[in-house]
Amino acid sequence: MTGETFSGDTINLKEVLENEYLLIHELVEINELKKSGIRINRRVIVDLPKTIVYDAHLTAIETELDYALYKKDYLWIKVRLRQYKESVLDNDPNLPSGIKPRAEKNV
Repeated sequence: MTGETFSGDTINLKEVLENEYLLIHELVEINELKKSGIRINRRVIVDLPKTIVYDAHLTAIETELDYALYKKDYLWIKVRLRQYKESVLDNDPNLPSGIKPRAEKNV
């Protein structure tokens, strides 16, 4: 959460700990990278190929939304899907073209 990103996105620990959906998102994202044998450090996001980063991110957003659906938190799903569409699908120049079809399935 304090590491470098190519998108400039930031989130702090307090925000994550206060929101169960963001907590799940961050844990899944880190777990996906670790399962691939990747060492987590401040530069992990900027040093990895973008396809690996986005694959972990998409798995995290899918898990987060599945959990919100399980909890029937439709407002969270609506807000996150809107945010996801605006920040990732519509305005993210770093989204790899090979990942875009999977990314579009989420909305």
